Amino acid sequence: MGKNRRSRRPGGHPAKVAQRRERDGGNDARAAAPGPYRMARPIVREALELTDALDAEVWASCLLGVFRSQRDALPANKIGPGIDLVVAGPLIEAIRRIGGTGARIALSVIASVDEGELGLRANALAEELSVDTNEPFPDWVAELGQAEITGAAVMREDVFDDACTMFLEARHPNGGVHALGVVIDNNLGGMATDVLLLAESLERVEQIVRDRARPDREVTLERMAPGIAAGRIHAAVELTDMTWNPAVSEDYLDLRALAVRRGDETPGYVPATESPEISRAERDALMEEFLDSPDAEGFAADGEEAYAVSLAIDFCADYVDGRPLRWSPEVVELFMADWIPRKVLGDAELFAALPAALDAWVRFAGRKSALPPTAIALTRDAIPRWHATMIRRSDDPAAGGPTKLLTAARQAGIDLEDKQALDTFVAGWNARSEVG
Repeated sequence: MGKNRRSRRPGGHPAKVAQRRERDGGNDARAAAPGPYRMARPIVREALELTDALDAEVWASCLLGVFRSQRDALPANKIGPGIDLVVAGPLIEAIRRIGGTGARIALSVIASVDEGELGLRANALAEELSVDTNEPFPDWVAELGQAEITGAAVMREDVFDDACTMFLEARHPNGGVHALGVVIDNNLGGMATDVLLLAESLERVEQIVRDRARPDREVTLERMAPGIAAGRIHAAVELTDMTWNPAVSEDYLDLRALAVRRGDETPGYVPATESPEISRAERDALMEEFLDSPDAEGFAADGEEAYAVSLAIDFCADYVDGRPLRWSPEVVELFMADWIPRKVLGDAELFAALPAALDAWVRFAGRKSALPPTAIALTRDAIPRWHATMIRRSDDPAAGGPTKLLTAARQAGIDLEDKQALDTFVAGWNARSEVG
């Protein structure tokens, strides 16, 4: 059940080869700046090698992924309406100038996967070539955009639920079936982090999941309405798009465009609903219930342990997936090794109290969520592993974000409305960071 990338040669997609040359340089100066026409020629050649609609869609999605990476590398103030045409327009215009069947195929395939301004322009150029080109066109081109969504399912690990994979099954008119899956990371707020393409039906995927079942890992595949799955996929991809430097797989962008396209093709589309926000009153009630439990014995309501648990509740409610009671070894790592050092300006007393407080909270949350005892134990075992890292990173000013800096300024008595005083404090903070 591996990924199907349909790479045509060891060098990969010609646009990715050109991008790599531009990034890494070469033996002559021209290799570092290939230019639209030089990039277009191998793309047109590769288009002539495409064999079916799915093969072509994957190829175009990879090309669009290269465009996306170039766009994302631009400064934020340069990204606006029409940016896709700014980035990729010169290349598709160069493809049009080359002409011939290969150019027409390339433009038609790009238009079938991208439904934005770039796809519309590619379609217009392909129509121009249809008038100029009398050469025969492959039969499979007529199947572009004709995939039928035939099912959907979600695969998840039921114990910790750190992530899930949302599948859409599709069938092309030639009878070929495939399943495209988008990995959604619950620990990162529900963003998409990978896309899988399986040359399998969902029925076959179900069989593979059953055959590979392990007693220590409860992986399930549950059928669902395709429209709901499509809405979840779009929401996850959109969240990734809005995230600066997202933690995605190396190949995520290769199939991102195809995942969006499959979602667009899904009938009965249901937009994903946002998770309800957990109010302060609900958080306080959860804290009171915890402090009244045997797990919090010896903890004072105004003590460091209670404060540490309030941070744990806020972390899951605001930065994970809105479920304060869902804890796993991965959530522990994100909380202690990343979030606390970046967001919390603590002292030695807090950092000394946090492991015991978090251990008590994990026991309470696990019991309240009916988590298996083995899962609770695994989560508790992760806490001491990240304690030293938490302290080391918390002592590093460079690891702190704006929230931590402003908290430090406020605690130092700086008036945040006093720009001169704040600028002086920030300069000292930055100087300390450089020394560190």
